[in-house]
Amino acid sequence: MRRPTASYGNQIAATALAAALGLILFASRFGDSLARLSYDLPFYVRGEIAAPEVVLVYLDEASAAELGQPPDAAPDRTLHARLLDRMTREGARAVLFDIVFEAPSADPQTDAQFAEAMRRHGTVVLSAAVEVEEQLGTGSEAIVAPTPVLREAAAGWGVAAFEIDADYGVRRIFPGTGNLPSTPAVVAGLLGRGSSFPRTRWLNFYGPPDWLHGVSFAQALRPDGLPPDFFRGRIVVVGGRLSVSHRALRKDEFAGPLSRWGGRFFPGPEVHATALLNLLRGDWLERLVTGLEVACLLIAAVFAGCILNRCSPVRATIAGVLAIAVLCAAAVCGAWFERIWWAWLIPAAVQIPFGVVWSVGTQYLAETRRRAALRRAFSLYLSPHMADKIAASEFDLTPGGQLVEATIMFTDLEGFTTLSEELNDPAALSAVLIQYFRRTTACILENDGTIIKYMGDAVEAVWNAPLADADHAFKAVQAAYRLREVAKFTANGRLIRTRVGISTGPGFAGNLGSEFRFDYAVIGDTTNFAARLESLNKHFGTDILISDATFDQLGGRFVTRPLGQFRVAGKSRPVGIHELIAPAISPPGEPGWLEVFGKGLRAFESGDLRMATGCMEKTCELHGGSDGPAEFFLKTIREIERDGAPKEWTGVIEFTKK
Repeated sequence: MRRPTASYGNQIAATALAAALGLILFASRFGDSLARLSYDLPFYVRGEIAAPEVVLVYLDEASAAELGQPPDAAPDRTLHARLLDRMTREGARAVLFDIVFEAPSADPQTDAQFAEAMRRHGTVVLSAAVEVEEQLGTGSEAIVAPTPVLREAAAGWGVAAFEIDADYGVRRIFPGTGNLPSTPAVVAGLLGRGSSFPRTRWLNFYGPPDWLHGVSFAQALRPDGLPPDFFRGRIVVVGGRLSVSHRALRKDEFAGPLSRWGGRFFPGPEVHATALLNLLRGDWLERLVTGLEVACLLIAAVFAGCILNRCSPVRATIAGVLAIAVLCAAAVCGAWFERIWWAWLIPAAVQIPFGVVWSVGTQYLAETRRRAALRRAFSLYLSPHMADKIAASEFDLTPGGQLVEATIMFTDLEGFTTLSEELNDPAALSAVLIQYFRRTTACILENDGTIIKYMGDAVEAVWNAPLADADHAFKAVQAAYRLREVAKFTANGRLIRTRVGISTGPGFAGNLGSEFRFDYAVIGDTTNFAARLESLNKHFGTDILISDATFDQLGGRFVTRPLGQFRVAGKSRPVGIHELIAPAISPPGEPGWLEVFGKGLRAFESGDLRMATGCMEKTCELHGGSDGPAEFFLKTIREIERDGAPKEWTGVIEFTKK
């Protein structure tokens, strides 16, 4: 039977919680780290992208030492003029100084020389800084612009600043402040890209830190430091890279998407160069619009709450892992090919895992409760071992059932009514029943049977339901044979024996009670015939009778004798009945009286009543003077001879008595 899936209430609760988690993380600072990681991770699986059109010139300690400049101050501006003249000669496309020339030099001729060099080149952009001033508890921004002499000589100037995240990372292209654009935007405008960019753009890094080609300031000034025409057609970004900070050089390094887990930081000039390349190439990243991003989170919540909670724990886990893999692949492809990113780690790292945990956890709790309920329900029907097995099965306790092949056993105490009258003592009678039920139950449970019910002095049991058992017929017969031996005892001077009927066939098995009371039962013709076989024992003088279907499944492991074909109450067609004798022995053989009885039965079925009579009398003689089935046939033959044989002899005995 199939286990019920999670209730709609469970699914709605899981969906609501997954949606709340996603939206809270999306709208609050608690999810910022996941959003940043969502931006960063696709860069780790993307190859580097070449950018030969940009070169970085770094002011570093080695250059300061080689050029005789102080390491904690901006170098002489005549050196910048010399560098610009070389770049002019070699045809550098544009030059961006990531250096703030805020104050005039001590020698005005130095600034004039630098200004003339800028005019000769024609496409030089200078940088301004942004300072935050605190006054009366409030902050205000002030622009620190280049000195007027240099500002007028430059092709343009802009703000060289960044939008810095909580992890000291730079991920967005700084658009500028007020009416002053950023330096990368100024350079892009001078090179024909205009300024009609989206306000919010995200940096598309082309590789790890130092991926863009960089040379030292001193190397660029040496005549033989670089190949001829090194700067031809290139955009040059000049900036500081010193271990000692100086505001003019604006020493800065920032985290980026490839700086996690021990990675290096990006130098400020490289970040500016990346922003400039993004603007020139138009390949910056954009974040998914808020409405679509919220819709994705809600879809993930529905998947986590509804879809995963309709799956088994294993399937929910597999589906969750696959969904996360699909999200990762979609995020990477979106960043690579569409240059779109969003906080996909919120569903991938929170919502979907939450859905898997919720699905597995609630199903585990439900399964634990279901198993406990199953074990309680079947503790009166099964042995502890079998109760544990049913608790681990897929059995459904809800009212209803299914069609199964089962072997049914009915037992009854011989002469119980007479014994009840003789004892006339309820306490003594109950002691007899308790002793009988204890022995009967032990035999059934030891052979993996299920006790269906006790009815007065009778017991009903079943095999192959509720737990499947391929050898159910043999186990039922084995239990019956054992029961015949252990259920014999004396009460009030009378030998108490048990009678057993066993039938194999289809039956409807399940909880045939209600939602208020569990009542496991197997109903159908097989059950009725087993009860009929038990009652037929008193007519044959036998202990155990089994049906043809049960006999067919024994595979010769028990000695039985066929008793012929009978048309019994409740059956429209003749049925074969067999008596259980004993387990088969090795080497196989039969007692002589069984051979004689079989010969007599064949004679009876063929209509040779004289031979049948002789064989049955011989059977009784060989069997110690009496044999119940042989005496039954002798009596039947006398009745036929008295009343006359039917015109059409079939050998089938009409047995409508109970």
